[in-house]
Amino acid sequence: MGFRRWIVCGGALELNPDPVVPQSGTKIKGQDGGVKNLIKRRLQGDDKRKSSTQLNTAGLSVAGRYGSKESLSIPVSAAKSLDLSTDQTTVIRPVHSSILGEKYCFQVINSENNHCFGCSSAAERDRWIEDLRRAAHPNKDNCERTEYSLSLWVNEAKDIPPKKRYYCEVHLDGTLFARTSSRAVGKSAQRSSQAVDGGSGAGGTGHGGGASGGCQLFWGEFFELDNLPPVNQIILHLFRDEDPKKKRHSKDDSILHPLGSVPLNLSEIKGRAYQEKWYPIVPYKPPGTSTAKDQVGPQASLRVKAKFKILKILPIERYKEFAEYITVNYVDMCSSLEPLLNVREKEELAGALVHVLQSIGKAKEFLIDLGSAEVQRLGENEALIFRENTLATKAIDEYMKLVGQKYLIDTLGDFIARLYNGGESCEVDPLKCSASDLPINQRHLKETCADVVKRITDMQDSFPAELNEIFSSWVSDCEDRGQTDIGHRLISASLFLRFLCPAILSPSLFGLTQAYPETNTLRTLTLTAKVIQNLANFTLFGEKEEYMFFMNEFLEQHWEPMRGFLQKVSDPDSEIAMARFDGFVDLPLRLAVLHNLLVDIISVMKQEQIDNLHPLPSILNQITEFLGQEAQRIPVSSSHGTPRPTYLAPKDLPKYSPLQTSMQQLPIDSKSNQGGTQRQRKQVQRAFSVPNRPTRHQRQPLKRQTSKEELPTQCQDYSPDQDPCLEISSPSNAIKSKAPAAKVLWIKQNNSNEPYQKIGQELEETSTLDRHAQELAELRLGVEQVTERELEMAKRLEDFIVLTQDQNTQLQTEVQELRNLLAIREEQLASATFRLGVIEEEREEDERKLNVAVAAVERMNVLEEQFAGLLKDVHQLYAVNADGMRKTYINT
Repeated sequence: MGFRRWIVCGGALELNPDPVVPQSGTKIKGQDGGVKNLIKRRLQGDDKRKSSTQLNTAGLSVAGRYGSKESLSIPVSAAKSLDLSTDQTTVIRPVHSSILGEKYCFQVINSENNHCFGCSSAAERDRWIEDLRRAAHPNKDNCERTEYSLSLWVNEAKDIPPKKRYYCEVHLDGTLFARTSSRAVGKSAQRSSQAVDGGSGAGGTGHGGGASGGCQLFWGEFFELDNLPPVNQIILHLFRDEDPKKKRHSKDDSILHPLGSVPLNLSEIKGRAYQEKWYPIVPYKPPGTSTAKDQVGPQASLRVKAKFKILKILPIERYKEFAEYITVNYVDMCSSLEPLLNVREKEELAGALVHVLQSIGKAKEFLIDLGSAEVQRLGENEALIFRENTLATKAIDEYMKLVGQKYLIDTLGDFIARLYNGGESCEVDPLKCSASDLPINQRHLKETCADVVKRITDMQDSFPAELNEIFSSWVSDCEDRGQTDIGHRLISASLFLRFLCPAILSPSLFGLTQAYPETNTLRTLTLTAKVIQNLANFTLFGEKEEYMFFMNEFLEQHWEPMRGFLQKVSDPDSEIAMARFDGFVDLPLRLAVLHNLLVDIISVMKQEQIDNLHPLPSILNQITEFLGQEAQRIPVSSSHGTPRPTYLAPKDLPKYSPLQTSMQQLPIDSKSNQGGTQRQRKQVQRAFSVPNRPTRHQRQPLKRQTSKEELPTQCQDYSPDQDPCLEISSPSNAIKSKAPAAKVLWIKQNNSNEPYQKIGQELEETSTLDRHAQELAELRLGVEQVTERELEMAKRLEDFIVLTQDQNTQLQTEVQELRNLLAIREEQLASATFRLGVIEEEREEDERKLNVAVAAVERMNVLEEQFAGLLKDVHQLYAVNADGMRKTYINT
């Protein structure tokens, strides 16, 4: 495959994606042995650089780009020496394996250097990216940000020139981000397309168009590009690959230019759903270099399926209530939503939940609960475990891909690479191979399956410890129910049916390789996956596949090793040192993904179904409020509406407010009686601290009420044996006077002959106490009013601070925009000034040329006049000579 250009910057390689157009007609790729020697030549003399990082100087060959161990990246340990805190423009993003020919690389780009680092696994790469991003932006989780991602399927092309190999490049705003493998045009591509598409509508249309004249080419490659910068343009370029049969130094400029391009309209592919269609290939016609046979046909097109997502991520504190709800109520939420979801929504929801719960630390409990619920739901139909499109099935799929990626690569990576590099034929169907090849192919299949079984049963050190804990919990739960066999079936169905066998069958979908397999390789993978699945199920081949009967002996021989393997991976007390997941999950990003997904799913439901999910819709709407007015909201009925927000007082308000201390105790009147002897008075006890008071607008000043009636000082007919009577005139004759109060034992009666002259004094003292109580009530009222003013002022102060911060942020944004606009205008002014100078020089040159031309014209006029005079003289001489000759003739 032809590369564009490699540049060494700061000890790393940077790929310039733009095609290099030679100005002198010299072939760039062919100079001095092509790209490999070009990279070697640029990397020679590394001693002059101060960096101690060593690079492998091997170039990229066609075979080495996929699966080669040659490295073009810096060891990841060198990333520790980077200082990212001083440059705010630093960009850290993963690099697709098709660019460098290495998996799990990431790039660090700043204003001075461009470094590329290689890791051993996707988890290690994600962890390094996150650590470096936090070093560059320590407060990342508490800031609002926007994430851009592109999911792209480059499926097939039609009506392109035959007998060549082609590849596609994915360019975002002119920068190369990924490329497909190099594939040849032929009938095998059509069969591969049918195998993958399964007769889909888009695929059927493409084959119909291809049969009308042009040739068909199939890739079927998937690209997941995350952490992208803001994108305005996506273009796919179709290139013709170098012919390996041609000499390296032979001139072939056609590979430097794309045959054609396919621009993708961003507005068409934005959103959560894939958009698939045939896009016409716009031909590229370099001036006078290629012939008609090198051009794509008028019906040339490319089938692409893509979606482009723009996700606004809020500070993590905005998702706090949502995360708490998910953590506590994920089981109830899944049981309520699952009957309402289609297959695609179940897959997306399960994936989002797994990533969120993995970051929170609840993923294992989530999977254990779903597995137990799956067993309980199916009951006696144990053969259907993890074979239906349920949330449990999709969740275990996603979780095993997340935590088992390294285990999968360690187990099957070398095996898949060997098959892709050209393994032996394993076709054992007599209808598809000759009788002479059948025994050889059967032996090849046995050897291939034995290799896979040995890799699976021996590779236990890298088995995910998280899966061991989940499997052991499933087995223990099934044993408690008396269903031990179902526990082992759970493990077999999840590990083999949902993970290992699909990875063998479609290695490109599990990150084991990029290219779709060729026909022979695909057949070998299919037969191998069948054998391994039957081995995991402990079943033999039946009459439906008679040509596989010869493998039944192989299955029986390997049942015991398979049982031992399943026992070890589900043993909670296993002595094997298993591997822990060391990757990173971006929690704010995953919460934002889950929030958007749930809003899209729930907002289109019926109102009754939405109400049954309460309080989830209200929680989601609270987050949506921070995303702007254009964000989609869930209709919530009034009975389940969002509660009105309550005001929270400032944190340190009780420290400065007298509200609480003023209610601690009542003041004690220490005033002694004036005159005479001091008398003992019973202490007044109150059963309340603050009396019920009317509202602020209804409060009236307290007034002391006094009676105008005179009380008698002495009762007539008084005797020591009688109770002292105090008669008060009745306000109405219709009401009878009340009988004297009964004697109360705990009140000491005054039986002395002292008259009731002291009653007035007691009333006066009581009125003094009431006056003090009134004053205290007024003071408390004043304190309450002051406290309310303090609360109101504190609230206003907080609102003013928030408003000031928002205005400050807005002003800073406007200032930055103005600075950017000023820089652009300055660049435009400098460019215009430069162009003006060039124009002025051209004008002076044209004026000089014009003067020269005018002088030349004047000189020409003079010469013409002289030439006319000479002609006149010649005519006169000719006439004179003619007359002389005539006279001479006459005289003779």
